[in-house]
Amino acid sequence: MRGAKALDESYLVVIGASAGGIEALVRLVTALPAEFPAPVVIAQHADPHAPSHLGEILQRQTALQVVTIDEGEEEMRPSTIYVVPAGRNVAIRAAKVMGSGRLRGHPIPSIDALFISAAEAYGDRVIAIILTGMGTDGVAGVRAVKERGGTVLVQEPESAAFPALPAAIPLSHVDYTTSLESLAPLLTTLTAGPRDADITNPEVLTAFLNQLRSRTGIDFRQYKTPTIIRRLSRLMATAGCETLKDYLRHLTAHPEAYQRLISTFLIKVTEFFRDPALFAQLRDNILPDIVDHARTNRAELRLWSAGCATGEEAYSLAIALAELLGDEIDTFPIRIFATDLDSDAIAFARRGIYPSSAFSEMPPALVTKYFTRVDDAFQIKKRIRNLTVFGEYDLGQRAPFPRIDLVLCRNVLIYFTKELQQRTLQLFAFSLRGGGYLVLGKSETTSPLPQYFATVQPALKIFRRQGERLLIPAPAITDGNAGRERTMPRRVALSAIAAPRRATMGEMPAPRWSLVDRLGLFLFESPIGVVVVDRNYDISTINQAARTMLGIHGQGIGEDLVHLAEIPSSELKSALDAAFRNEAVGTTREIAAPNIATNETRHLQIVCYPDHTLSKEGKVEGVIVLATDITANARRLRELESESEHYKETLERLSTQNNELKMRQTTLTEANDELTQANAELRSANEHLLISAEEAEAAAEEVETLNEEMQATSEELETLNEELQATVEELNTTNEELAARSNDLERTAKDREAELISAKQTLETLSAVVLHTPLIVCLLDHNRRVAVASQEYVALAEHNDGALPPIGGQWNHHNRSLKLNYNGAARKYKIEQILLPQDGTDVMLILTPESTTVA
Repeated sequence: MRGAKALDESYLVVIGASAGGIEALVRLVTALPAEFPAPVVIAQHADPHAPSHLGEILQRQTALQVVTIDEGEEEMRPSTIYVVPAGRNVAIRAAKVMGSGRLRGHPIPSIDALFISAAEAYGDRVIAIILTGMGTDGVAGVRAVKERGGTVLVQEPESAAFPALPAAIPLSHVDYTTSLESLAPLLTTLTAGPRDADITNPEVLTAFLNQLRSRTGIDFRQYKTPTIIRRLSRLMATAGCETLKDYLRHLTAHPEAYQRLISTFLIKVTEFFRDPALFAQLRDNILPDIVDHARTNRAELRLWSAGCATGEEAYSLAIALAELLGDEIDTFPIRIFATDLDSDAIAFARRGIYPSSAFSEMPPALVTKYFTRVDDAFQIKKRIRNLTVFGEYDLGQRAPFPRIDLVLCRNVLIYFTKELQQRTLQLFAFSLRGGGYLVLGKSETTSPLPQYFATVQPALKIFRRQGERLLIPAPAITDGNAGRERTMPRRVALSAIAAPRRATMGEMPAPRWSLVDRLGLFLFESPIGVVVVDRNYDISTINQAARTMLGIHGQGIGEDLVHLAEIPSSELKSALDAAFRNEAVGTTREIAAPNIATNETRHLQIVCYPDHTLSKEGKVEGVIVLATDITANARRLRELESESEHYKETLERLSTQNNELKMRQTTLTEANDELTQANAELRSANEHLLISAEEAEAAAEEVETLNEEMQATSEELETLNEELQATVEELNTTNEELAARSNDLERTAKDREAELISAKQTLETLSAVVLHTPLIVCLLDHNRRVAVASQEYVALAEHNDGALPPIGGQWNHHNRSLKLNYNGAARKYKIEQILLPQDGTDVMLILTPESTTVA
C-alpha cells in the first residue's frame, strides 16, 4: 500500500444504504485495510425517534477509526469512517463534513443530499456506492456524481437483501456492479490512483487510441485529453494493469472489455426537460415555427437529438410536440432521431423505463399523461415512443441525416477538440434545412463555423441555419483505410507503447515517414486516380482524382464501382475480372467515357493490379485500379491522324474521300451504339436503385415487425408484474394475519397480567385474614419458606424454638403430625396442607391440635 496522498488529491468514498444496510456495511468495512487512503462517509436510513448505535457496531468490526457526525463540522481524514446519525443530514464542503440539526420526515439521513454535496466538492474524485435498500433515495445523487465525472459502484441486486434501491439506479449511470465480497478490493484499487506515469505521455496515449480506433472503429483522438486520462486510469486500476501495455493485453484477452472502455469514455447524463427555460422557448416559439413550415410544405417534421444518452431529451421533445399538436400527433408525420455512441445507453433509451427521480423537472400532470407506472418506475407510452428512432451514431465518422428541422446537441462539443467540433458543425450545417434550428450547450458555441449559423437566443444557445448548402463533410478519419477499419483492424505494436521515444528539452521530434506512408500520401494527392475494390466491386478506398475522373459524387465508400462510375461498365468489369483472375496483370486499357451533359468524350487509361495483401490461399480478394485522364493525348492523336489524312488526300483524293466517308459513318454508328449502351446501363442502374429502395422499405417493415415483437414481450413483462403484485398482496394478507395474532397475544398477556394483579390482591387479603385468625395457620411460598403466619402460629413457634420455623424460615417437616409444647404441656398437632397456586403461594398449612395431650 502506497503512502496516503494529500487530502486535496485523494478520493472521497460516500456510501448510501437503506433496509438491510447494517449487515452489508459491516461486511464491507470489515474487509477495508487499516491504511485505506480515503475518508468514508456513510448515510444509512434509520428511525429518527430511536437511538442509533451504527457507529459502535462498525467500530467493533473494523480497524479504521469511526466517527459519528453530530451538529457542527468535522475535518475529514483518510482511514476514517464518518457515520451520519439518525434524524440528521450531512453535507460535504471542501475537506469537511458538516452535520445538520434534528430533522423530521423520511428518508433521513438523505443519500441524495450526501451524494450531491460530495459531487460538488470533489468532482471526479468522488466514489459513490449504493448498497441494499428500498425506495429511490440516491438516484438523484448518483446522477449528480456522474455529471461531474465521478465513479458509481452498485451492489448486485441479486446479492442484496433488499434489491429495490440498487435496481433503481439507471444502468447508464453505473460504472461497476459487483458483489459485497469484491467491493472492498475494488475500492482499494480505485483509491490507490493511476500507477503508470506514461499515461500522460502524448506518444503513448496516441498509440493506445490508435489501437482502440483500429479495433472498434471509434476515434477518441479528438476528445479532450484530460477527460480520457482520468477515465482510462480508473479502468486500468480496476483491471489490475500497471501500464498501458498490460491493459492492451487485458483487452486482447477480454474483448468484452472494449464496450466498458467505450462506455466509460462517453458522457451519458441527462434528464427530462433539462433546462426549463430552453424548453419553454422551444414550446412557445421554435416548435410552432417548424410545425408551420412542415404544414406549409407538406413535409415530414424531422428532429435530431445528437448525443441523446439514455433518451430523456428525445422523449421530452416528443412530449412537447404532443402537447402542441394535441390529437393531431397521431396523424402528423414526425420523426425524431435520437443517436448516441454508447450502445448500452441506446438500449436503455429504447426500453423507455425511468425511475421516479428522473422527473424532477417535469410537471406531474405530464408524467401521468404520457407515462405508465411500473412498480417504482415509469414507462413511456407507445404513442410517444413511436415518434422516436434510436440508433448508435458516431459524430466523427457517420454521414448526416438530411432535411432536419431542429438539432439538439447539448454538452457534447465541450469534450471534442476544435477539429472535431468543426467537423460536427459542418455535419449539422449539411443536415439542417435552410432556416432550421440548432441548440447547443450553455458553454458551447458555433465559432468554429460561424458563417452558417445565425444567433437567435444567445443566452439559450439557439442558432438558425443560414448561407449556402454544404457538401457532406468528410469523416474525421482521413487515411485511406478508414472505410475498412471495422473489418480489418490494424494493431499498434506493444513495444511502441511500452517504450516510446521521448523528446529532450528544446527538441521537437521530427516526423518519420515510412516508404508506405510517403507512397500513400503521394497516391492520395497525385493526379493519378486510385481506387481499391473488393470482390463485390465495392469501393474500399478512393482518392479525389479518381472521383473526378470517374464522375463519382460523395464519398463512394462501400458502393459498387462498376455501376457508380460514369464509364462503360462492361469494359471496367472486364478489366476488374481479369485482375481478379490474375490474368493480364498491368494491362493498359483505354476507355472512352461519354459526357452526356457536355456532349464530349473523355478518354481514360485504366490499369488493374491484383491486391495480394488480402489474398487467401492464392485467391485475389482486392484489385487496385489506376486511372489516368488521357483526353488531351487522345485529342492530339486525332489531330495528327487528321493531318495524316490530309496528306493522303493530296495523293489519293478520290479513294481517300470515299474511305473517309465510310470510316466516319462507322465511327458515328459505334458512337451511337455506345450511347445506346450507356443509356441501357443507366436504366439498369436506375432499376437497381429502385430495387434497393424496395429492399430498404422491406427492412423498415422488418424493423416494425421486430418492434411489435418487443411490444409483445413488454406485455408479457406487464403480466409478470401483475403476478408479482398478486404475490405482494398475498404477503400483505399474511402480514395482516400475523398482526392479528400478535394482537391476540397482547390481549392474552394483558389478561394474565390482570389475573396476576387479582391474585396479588387476593393474597394480600388472605394474609390479613391469616394474621388475625384464631387458628394456627401459615402460608408457604414457592421455596417452602413461611411467607405469612397467624398470631397463634407465631406464639407457638416462640414456645417451640427450632421446632417450628419463624416467618421467613424454611419449612422442612414432611410428616402429617407434629409434637409441640403448648403452655408447658406437650401436644400433638395434625398438619393439613391446602394448595393455593392461584394466589401466588404454593401451600397453606393449618395445625390442628388433637384432643389428647402427649405425656
